[in-house]
Amino acid sequence: MHDYLLDLAIVATVAVSVAIVVRRMGWNMAIPLIATGAFLSAIPVGPDAPSDPEFILMVILAPLVFGEALGSSYLDLRKVSRPVLALSVGLVVATTFVIGVMSSAIVAIPLAMAFALGAVLAPTDAVAVSAVARRAGLPRRLVSILEGESLVNDGTGLTALRVALAAAAAGSVTLLQVSGVFAIAVLSGVLVGAVGGWTITRVLRWSNDVIASNALMLVAPFLLYPLAELLQGSGILAVVVAGLVIAHVQHSDPGYSERLQGAVVWRHITFLLQALAFFMIGMELPDVAMRLHPGQWRAVLILIPSLLLALIVTRAVFVFAMTSLGRARAGNHGRFPLAGTVILSWAAARGPVSGLAAFSIPITFDDGTLVPYRDVILATTFGLIVITLLLSLTLAPLSRWLHLHSDDDGKMLRRIDAELARAALDRLSAIESEAEADGNPLPPEVSERLREDAERRILESTKRRDVTATEELVTSRMLAAAREMVRAEQEQLIRMRDEEGLPDSLVRPVMSGLDVRDQSLQPRGRSD
Repeated sequence: MHDYLLDLAIVATVAVSVAIVVRRMGWNMAIPLIATGAFLSAIPVGPDAPSDPEFILMVILAPLVFGEALGSSYLDLRKVSRPVLALSVGLVVATTFVIGVMSSAIVAIPLAMAFALGAVLAPTDAVAVSAVARRAGLPRRLVSILEGESLVNDGTGLTALRVALAAAAAGSVTLLQVSGVFAIAVLSGVLVGAVGGWTITRVLRWSNDVIASNALMLVAPFLLYPLAELLQGSGILAVVVAGLVIAHVQHSDPGYSERLQGAVVWRHITFLLQALAFFMIGMELPDVAMRLHPGQWRAVLILIPSLLLALIVTRAVFVFAMTSLGRARAGNHGRFPLAGTVILSWAAARGPVSGLAAFSIPITFDDGTLVPYRDVILATTFGLIVITLLLSLTLAPLSRWLHLHSDDDGKMLRRIDAELARAALDRLSAIESEAEADGNPLPPEVSERLREDAERRILESTKRRDVTATEELVTSRMLAAAREMVRAEQEQLIRMRDEEGLPDSLVRPVMSGLDVRDQSLQPRGRSD
């Protein structure tokens, strides 16, 4: 047990260290982490990857998907619910079928295990897709579709994998049995996630303790995932639904005090788990490669290019058919442009979900017989993960070539700021009236200062002008100077602590306030 925890600690430390270097250089961290993990696993000394797949699924994948759901919006997903459901259910089923039939025909994999490979490869990766889509500067609606699909299709793919493995163990299953397993998995997963998310939000609203509330959020996925699995439901779907429910409630409560702190905590956790997941995929590569005999190597080398083409073609056909049907319903002014359809067809990277799902395939069935072609499935999956992640890097240049850009939110943001300022002025007037009625009016200088600030925001919003390059430069220099001033205050505070012996119990709260000011002066668009 001690060695297992030590290996896990070393793996996590190396993964995060590599991720820090890669982010510092401005690269996508997936491929470097996979390569480093493969190198570390191949050398004679070093830690081993954790060997318990169920442990990995619950401890890494469940909180990772939960954190992604907390950063998503139920309202935004509801606006694109039709394409999201079509892609996360219909496309997953179609991909599982196509990959299964092709794999069985090409290398004579038993049909049930071929469908297991299809189920492993069907889900796109929430982490990779989200990161690439945002960096590519895609329109908001397209990003919502891609993120929603990659969140929901994990549950569909893992459920299909469960059915395929059951068929491989039993010899065969009927269509009715397959439908029953899917229905129970979806309904149980959604029910556990909805009830769990609602219960957690009740507790969070009742508690005013930020530390305790964030602690409850940390343990939530570790309870919801196994509970859903115990009820034959999809654990991944349960944590996704719970995360969406919690995020929606938190952002619908204007007085919720734990929102900011919780967002910071989960950004850190998601970063750690992303790095760990990609790193562990790399660590599995050498072991799987060494277990393959020459005949299996030939099968893998045939499967990887064939299935890559099948994945691309299947997704493109499905997406073009889906968007064409949508245009037919909406008339000639369909909402989805051709360029968006092309991007939606191409944005299909696989990642940790597929890798961990493949790794979760047991070595033997319950009766002790070996699971056939397990290593072939693992090697094929890992190879396609690396290739599709590399192909995802072409998404940004493709979107620029197609002249797809992120939405220009300047006008909308100015209107929002003006409406907020008017609401603030109305509330200030009410406060002044109440104070006057109580015989304790607000000091004139306080009212004037607050009113001037709100009126200035309204005036600026009505100018309806774009910021010129000169103004951007002035703003940038002003922010840089302001940050340097905050840095001087931080240095002086530390100097006073060291030279005058100020107690840390006084220094740390002051330093926290300076840190908040420094963060507020960060340029917009800076990566976290």
